[in-house]
Amino acid sequence: MKSKSSNTNRTHIVKRDSGWALKKEGSQRASKVFSTKEAAIKNGQVLKNSGSDLIIHRKDGSIQTWEKSK
Repeated sequence: MKSKSSNTNRTHIVKRDSGWALKKEGSQRASKVFSTKEAAIKNGQVLKNSGSDLIIHRKDGSIQTWEKSK
């Protein structure tokens, strides 16, 4: 199993048919799906504050913003 250092923890917010998903990098499934992008970002901020980069994608999948963890 590959070990991850703390600076490679990344959470992505990506568009799904059912809404916006919060998905940890390397995971098979989204941890949660929200009806709005704003709700997904708000919940993703919690993970960012606990050491995970937050990568927000546009509907087309391209990266909109990459917020580094604190």
